[in-house]
Amino acid sequence: MQIKQATAADLEAVCQFYQEVCAQQQDDEYGADWHWGVYPNRDLLADRIDNGMVVEGLVNGQVATVGILTTGEDPNYRQVDWAIAAPEQQITVLHLFAVSKNFRGQGLAKQMLQKLFEFAKNKGYAVMHLDVMKGNVPAERAYVKSGFCFAGEVVLHYEDIGDTSAHMYERKL
Repeated sequence: MQIKQATAADLEAVCQFYQEVCAQQQDDEYGADWHWGVYPNRDLLADRIDNGMVVEGLVNGQVATVGILTTGEDPNYRQVDWAIAAPEQQITVLHLFAVSKNFRGQGLAKQMLQKLFEFAKNKGYAVMHLDVMKGNVPAERAYVKSGFCFAGEVVLHYEDIGDTSAHMYERKL
């Protein structure tokens, strides 16, 4: 798998990737329950790509996995009692991490997460935070195997699905 920072030239392929992921979630027992056009949407992805915070994994030129990082704590996460203290500018949050259904079971999530950790550390981040919707056991297992630690359960408000229980995770970089 080729892993690289997405550029403006990759926007269409990244949008197509998320459209497919959102459509496929309807058939999954577990999933993030994203809704294309609300979260994620084209403007959000273009902004994150312009900020240099989108990393994509390609298999034979096809987008197989994507992860998006943001700088600073997510405002919805301020209620969490994080174990790893870090200044705001050294916190990154992983959003919209997904592996295409067509590429599952090949170890791509682990490879991509390792690259995201390296990418974030090279940008000066000390800790990575993320949330997983309560009940998404496969995602939680993957994150724990990659070194994330459970930090608590909170209710978060999502634009597309409203208030939802989420498990919070953190990982030192």
